[in-house]
Amino acid sequence: MKSQNRAWLIFALLFIFWGTVPASPFTYFSEMIREWNGLLISQPFMPRPWQAVLIYLLIALILATLLLLGRSRNRLYIAGVCALAEMVHHLVICIRTGRIYSVSLAIAIGLALALLFLLIKAKSPGLWLSDAFVISLPVWMIYDGLVYPMGKLLDLHGKILAPLIPVPEHALLENLAGVFGLPLLVWAALPVMMALLPLVFLGANRQKG
Repeated sequence: MKSQNRAWLIFALLFIFWGTVPASPFTYFSEMIREWNGLLISQPFMPRPWQAVLIYLLIALILATLLLLGRSRNRLYIAGVCALAEMVHHLVICIRTGRIYSVSLAIAIGLALALLFLLIKAKSPGLWLSDAFVISLPVWMIYDGLVYPMGKLLDLHGKILAPLIPVPEHALLENLAGVFGLPLLVWAALPVMMALLPLVFLGANRQKG
C-alpha cells in the first residue's frame, strides 16, 4: 500500500476508535507530546492565546519531522522510539502516584510489539505501527481543534458514538476563544490546517507497506 493511502487509512481508524482501548497507546502518545510542549511553552510572561498557537505549531513541526523520518532508512525505528518514550513517561507517572492505570497494559503491549517487529524485521507491521504513533498527532489536533468546539456548539458531552468518538472535556483551543472577537469554530481552522497540511504534503513518498 502506498504510504499516503496508509496514512489516511490509519488517520480514519484512529479518529473513529480514539476512545477505545486498542487506540489508547496512540492517544496517550499524542497527549504526552502535547504535555511536553505545554511544559516547554507555558511561561508566565506569554499570553495564553500565544501559548496555544505555539503548542499547535510545535506539534505540527514534530509531525512533519516524523513524516520526513519516514522517508529515511531509520523509518522502522520510529515505533520503537515513540513506544519507549511513552513507556518511560508513563512509568515516571506511575512511580510518582504509586498507581497502575487502565492504559498501562496497552502501553506495555505497544512497546512489546514495536520491539518484536524490530527483532523479526517485520517491515509492513512496523510501518503501520510507526504510522499509528505519527498519525496520532494530527488526530489529536482534530479532536482538540474541531471535535471540541463542535461538541460544545451542539451540547454534546462524553461520547458522540460511545465508546468510540469522545468529545474532549477541555481543549487547548479554549485559550483562543474570543481573541480578535472570533468564535471557537473560526479558530478551529488553525489546528485543523496544522494537522492536515503535513499529511497532504509529506505523507507520500515514504516506504510502501
